[in-house]
Amino acid sequence: MAPQRELTEFEKSIPDYRKRILVSFSKALFLPPIFTVLGLRTLFGQGLSLLTVLLAVLSIPASIIARSQYEEWSQDREAARLGAKSITRVQGKWPGNLDVVLKIVKSFESGYVLQGFADLFEEYKCTTINTRFFWGDQILCMDEGVFKFITTTGFQHFEKGILWHERIDKLLGTGLFNAEGELWKRGRATARPFFAKERISDFEIFEKTSKKTLDLIEGRSNQKQPIDLQDLLSRFTLDSAALFLWGTALDTLDQPLTEPGKVKLGPKGSIAIDGRGEFDEFTEAFERVAVLITRRGVQGDTWPLLELFEDKTEEPIQVILRWMEPLVKKAVAKKEQMKRDGVVVDAHSEDAVFLDYLAQQSDDVEHIRYELVTFLIASRDTTASLLVFALYFLAFRPETCDLLRQEILETFGPEETPTYEGLKNMPYLRAFINETLRLFPAAPLVARTSLDTPLVLPPSTAEKDPLYLPPHTQVMMASLLLHKRHDLWGDDADDFKPERWLDEGLNAKINATSFMYCPFYGGPRICLGQEFALNEAGYFLVRLLQRFQAFRLAPEFMPEGSLPPAHWKGKPGRQAVEKVLPAINFTMHSKGGLWMFGEPATATA
Repeated sequence: MAPQRELTEFEKSIPDYRKRILVSFSKALFLPPIFTVLGLRTLFGQGLSLLTVLLAVLSIPASIIARSQYEEWSQDREAARLGAKSITRVQGKWPGNLDVVLKIVKSFESGYVLQGFADLFEEYKCTTINTRFFWGDQILCMDEGVFKFITTTGFQHFEKGILWHERIDKLLGTGLFNAEGELWKRGRATARPFFAKERISDFEIFEKTSKKTLDLIEGRSNQKQPIDLQDLLSRFTLDSAALFLWGTALDTLDQPLTEPGKVKLGPKGSIAIDGRGEFDEFTEAFERVAVLITRRGVQGDTWPLLELFEDKTEEPIQVILRWMEPLVKKAVAKKEQMKRDGVVVDAHSEDAVFLDYLAQQSDDVEHIRYELVTFLIASRDTTASLLVFALYFLAFRPETCDLLRQEILETFGPEETPTYEGLKNMPYLRAFINETLRLFPAAPLVARTSLDTPLVLPPSTAEKDPLYLPPHTQVMMASLLLHKRHDLWGDDADDFKPERWLDEGLNAKINATSFMYCPFYGGPRICLGQEFALNEAGYFLVRLLQRFQAFRLAPEFMPEGSLPPAHWKGKPGRQAVEKVLPAINFTMHSKGGLWMFGEPATATA
């Protein structure tokens, strides 16, 4: 068990998940027997006997079943009253759909990404489903109409919810991604000026970090050695974001890289077997937290049962906070110095740094720390995820690499620096990025919880009838599955085909069908750094293919347990052809990393 540390003020306000789960189970286990014994004594004068004990024990499952059936009946009646129908419910073979829960957990651990959920949609022939795990409502959705309602037209009826906050508050606290209400509005307003076009079109930072990254790939290539591009790209995006938002050079690209043949399977990627430094410890801790929080989400509201005696995120969070501490101290010290000097940071100034502006807006050191962690995740993991799968597809489909490189050389030549306007006028580059995000959106699963009012979800392409959503119900939106629906995307929906985005008919359909494609979701909480991420990815890909002409996967260097199992062959969807193990832990990633060889461009290319 991790040593105890002093909790932050915000952590002290986080709902106690242990208390909630213990209260719930106490009510379920003790109240029915008590009422049964009292009822028998009152009505029949029945004292304590074997029959009384037996009936008291049986009252536990009987009350659970009766409560569940009454709840479903009540919802069906309310749905009819509102002119809707209840969302399709999963009907497992075991009580509480325990058999389905176990199947989903197993699929999450060893199956293709979200395949367990995809199987449920296929079995029940719907796009919105109520899992009813442990007799509770939990909605899973891959429906574009529901996405639109939750994120846009019905935005005011939803929040992150208690289940979300129990799982993640200790890590993200008051950060923008986690905040609600007025706190979220203030945070959004503070950050928005730093993602204006004038800022995200300044590529000086991208040039500096891209050159470092490409030099490292070329160095390995000249030695005929592979490199873990997932680790490298995570460093690239982290260093770029640190310079852009914090004005701080973290220089993680200067830290020692993992060596081929000297790694093992980590929580997400590959980690060094020995000789780990402080950055390696931070990376592993960050990945462990992501894994744990994602598993909590898959297990539903009963995850506290596995952590009653130990919060498993505590130890890695300590490592993260320890690594972040110098950044926080630097920001606070700079804030105090600017205050003494009478300096006021203008968010719209070219020289303004987000961290300085944030520190000036708030005296809450804890809030500054939480915002740093939030933007660390947003900048490091999401853009890195996009680039990891972009590089994967360059190796997976060499003809795509050739076509993309041809467009790049025709636009910028082998050396010209990419420009904002030039990137916007590259249709195949944008098609390539769109198709990568369609199949592997960086944030493939997002949850929202309805407030205390029953809602009617409007009809959609697949769900012809309006659906009834009970109050206080969590909805998990799976864009990863939405983007592969054959009724929307065609029979080749599982195939990687950037060319589809050059089809005027498809683009017209996407424009007419809101949220058919939504890698960044939408509405008031749409990803604030969307354009920044797309520009960063586009810039890097141009620079990459100016210097390299081909890439090849290096499966022989992937750590044990990180390659697709043989039994995936012949399975439906992408799992039959995949050459890496896509997985979700906060964001999409390749399990075990992405070890690849790069082939530098020839002088005549």
